Amino acid sequence: MKIKKSVVAFASFAAVAIAPLQAGTKTFKEVVVVEEEPTPWYGAALSTGYDSLYMFRGLNTLRTNGYGNGLWWTDASFTWNITDVDTLTVGGWMAFGMGKASYREFDGYLNYARSFGDLTVGLGYIFYYVFPPGGQDFANELNAKVAYAIDLGFMSLTPSVTYFFNLGPDNDTGAANGLVNTASSFLNLRLDGSVPVVADVLSVDPWIGFGLNFGYNLDGDLQQFDGANNLEIGVALPWKINDVITLSGYVAYSYAFQDLYGITQPSTVWGGGKVTFAF
Repeated sequence: MKIKKSVVAFASFAAVAIAPLQAGTKTFKEVVVVEEEPTPWYGAALSTGYDSLYMFRGLNTLRTNGYGNGLWWTDASFTWNITDVDTLTVGGWMAFGMGKASYREFDGYLNYARSFGDLTVGLGYIFYYVFPPGGQDFANELNAKVAYAIDLGFMSLTPSVTYFFNLGPDNDTGAANGLVNTASSFLNLRLDGSVPVVADVLSVDPWIGFGLNFGYNLDGDLQQFDGANNLEIGVALPWKINDVITLSGYVAYSYAFQDLYGITQPSTVWGGGKVTFAF
């Protein structure tokens, strides 16, 4: 189960240049106004990628024996730029387990975001469906996010807080087929950075995240618990080939404070890559 972030586009200010006076030129200053193109009313993105492990909120999801199995996935999204500060994104994510060929998952999502200068707040909904075989198939989830963009000149930082709340169905009744317990939740505290290497082409994007569990994941005895879930750090290397295509690879590490479901090792390293087409 993956949570996708929508990309929010904003209109930029017009650049104003004052032409210098030179011998033989006009004796008054000419103001040249360069108008940039307005923000388009929509945006769309298509991504496909591979993760060496399916790590979701600290859980090594596809580990049945050994270290775990990888995942191929594809994501498609459409963003409506309602105003210069409001966006609405709808999309779908489809994944296939590599070592566990029967595993297939579809996530549909809807996100609304509003910007207040450097502060962005968002609300979202995600529907999870894991295809049979398997008895616990569905989840309906709400989320709320607050993020703040900080420009340090040589790099940017974006601290964020995201809260996820599961609406159900519950997973302790066979007929309900819930993926997790109803009314369980998860809080993710995260700091993302971006250091440009080649302007508008290549950057190094590190991140660190800390997850707090409130009955969402289960411990090694398959019991609910509240408290520290996992600490995650990683770094991505996005390379913008042109205005449409971006390639990105990453490596990440997670330290689990619990033996999640009895299948997640305390220390886990994984990585992956993706290609994104933006329109």
